[in-house]
Amino acid sequence: MRLLCFPHAGAGPSQFRSWLAAGPDSLQIMPVALPGREARYKDAMPRRMDALLRDLSHGIEPLLDQPFAMLGHSMGALVAFELARMMRCAGLRQPEHLFVSAFRAPHLNGRSPPLHALPGHLLKAELLRLDGTPPEVLAQPDLMDTLLPVLRSDLEIAEHYRYRHAPPLSCPITCLGGITDQRISRPELRAWRQHTADAFRLRLFPGGHFYLYKTPVLVQHAICTDLGLSTLCPDDAVA
Repeated sequence: MRLLCFPHAGAGPSQFRSWLAAGPDSLQIMPVALPGREARYKDAMPRRMDALLRDLSHGIEPLLDQPFAMLGHSMGALVAFELARMMRCAGLRQPEHLFVSAFRAPHLNGRSPPLHALPGHLLKAELLRLDGTPPEVLAQPDLMDTLLPVLRSDLEIAEHYRYRHAPPLSCPITCLGGITDQRISRPELRAWRQHTADAFRLRLFPGGHFYLYKTPVLVQHAICTDLGLSTLCPDDAVA
C-alpha cells in the first residue's frame, strides 16, 4: 500500500530517507514534496493552509489510482488531515487510514507563542531545543539562510490556521507520539479521536518530538499492523 508522508515544518522529502531504507515490501513509502524546498526549491512557498492544499492536491491526484494511507508528522499531520478533508469535498478517493504524529488535535487552540516572526537567533535556539536539527547544520550560516525562510513560511501556515468544523473522516485514525515529547500532551493527542467516525488508536514510542525519524522500523511495524499488512522486509525473505 502507498503511504503518502508529510514532513514537519521546514523539512522536505529527504527527511524520510531512513524510512525508505527500512520499509517493508508491503508498504510503499512516498514522501510528499512541499513547495520551496529540495526539488521544488524554485516554487513559491504558500503562507496559508488553503493555498498549500491547492498546490498539493494537484501533485498527489495521480497517486490516488490505488489504495493509500497518509502519514503526517508535526505540522505535516495538520496538512495531511486537511488534505484528506479537501479530497473528500472534491469527491476524490479517500485514504484507507490517517496517521497523525506529534501534533495536537486540530480543533484545539495553540498554546505556544508564535515562532514564525522570531529573530533568527531565537528561532535557531528553538530548533536546538527541539533536537530536530543537527547542531552542525545550525552552525552553518549558508545552510540556515536556506532553511529559515522555509521554516518561517511553514510556521506561519500552522500559526494562522483556524479549524473549521466538518463531519469526521470516514477512515480510521492512528495518533502517534513520542513518550518524552514536551511539546504535546497525551490529552492533546487523544483529542484526535473526535475526527474519525471509524476506529481510533493512540500509539506512543520512545523518544521526543522527532522520535519518528529515529525509530523508523518500530514505527513502520506499528503502521503495517494497523493497516493489516505484512511487516516482512526484503532482508527477511527466505530464499
